[in-house]
Amino acid sequence: MDYIKQLDELLKKDVLVEVNENIKEIEEELKKKKDKALKEELEYMLQVKLYFDEVLVDIKNNSLTQEQALDILEGLEDMKIENQEV
Repeated sequence: MDYIKQLDELLKKDVLVEVNENIKEIEEELKKKKDKALKEELEYMLQVKLYFDEVLVDIKNNSLTQEQALDILEGLEDMKIENQEV
């Protein structure tokens, strides 16, 4: 299985879409009220977006290995499971 292709599709069609939606929601909330926790959450989500954007650049540049892609996919699966438990 091509983990790099799988990761590329997942990031573009699901993960980054959700991350961008979360960022917009947090920014809207921050316009309504200045809240330190919200600001920290926004900073975290921006870092998450930056990380996944960098992964996409690595994929485009063919500098991501199948093993690295699998590690990221497994991490995303773990995060998905944790979010479902909440």
